[in-house]
Amino acid sequence: MSLIHCPTTTTTRLRHPPLSPTVKFTVIKCCSLTSPVTVVNGNLEMTSSDKNRNEIRLGLPSKGRMAADTLDLLKDCQLSVRQLNPRQYVADIPQLSNVEVWFQRPKDIVRKLVSGDLDLGIVGLDTLSEYGQGNEDLILVHDALAYGDCRLSLAIPKYGIFEKINSVKELAQMPQWTAEKPLRVATGFTYLGPKFLKENGLEHVDFSTADGALEAAPAMGIADAIVDLVSSGTTLKENNLKEIEGGVILESQAVLVASKKSLLQRKGSCQHERI
Repeated sequence: MSLIHCPTTTTTRLRHPPLSPTVKFTVIKCCSLTSPVTVVNGNLEMTSSDKNRNEIRLGLPSKGRMAADTLDLLKDCQLSVRQLNPRQYVADIPQLSNVEVWFQRPKDIVRKLVSGDLDLGIVGLDTLSEYGQGNEDLILVHDALAYGDCRLSLAIPKYGIFEKINSVKELAQMPQWTAEKPLRVATGFTYLGPKFLKENGLEHVDFSTADGALEAAPAMGIADAIVDLVSSGTTLKENNLKEIEGGVILESQAVLVASKKSLLQRKGSCQHERI
């Protein structure tokens, strides 16, 4: 994925128990005017005068373990997120007067970073890679926040025609896969999955999109393999699936991302504010 790493700048070091080495944050503050936002179908949208705002918008996951761990990280950094109404999508950080927090689904955080509606966001690297798709406006500020660890992997059954298949290379060389009878893969990663298999010599593949409980797809006969996130691997084993050599597509954890487009379009000069 073509992400731009943020250049070295003066920062203040922040400690969070699981982090090693020490995490560094830099918030880029730009001068301009403010403007309102609107909510469309539960999603925050930028107004026509949004380019003139001066607050920095930070996108945070709205639900789940990633959301809780992100708030814990900020708390350990002496930053509290104040949400006046739990039903609202917007919050603030009292310690940073120019930062506005938007609670969003991770994939919407990436999309809004690309569009420039958000300036900064915290998401999993898997989500960034899937929905960012190499966009050069995405700047990877910190690639290891040390939580949300998982890997995106290809998994196949332990039984039947796959019993002796132990690598992606062996899978690609199986004579069964033809244009008439392709390898059927269930996944929610419709960008990273096809890209990976094509790069590894699997030309005849039919993808079906699905979210959740993918491990059951091979046993139900609706897929031959899956591409999904794996943490401990226990769920795969319980469903008689196995990871194979060369089958890890991406090692993922929480990352801090910035929108180059959003930050550069601000009027006036920019300066770095230490957190």
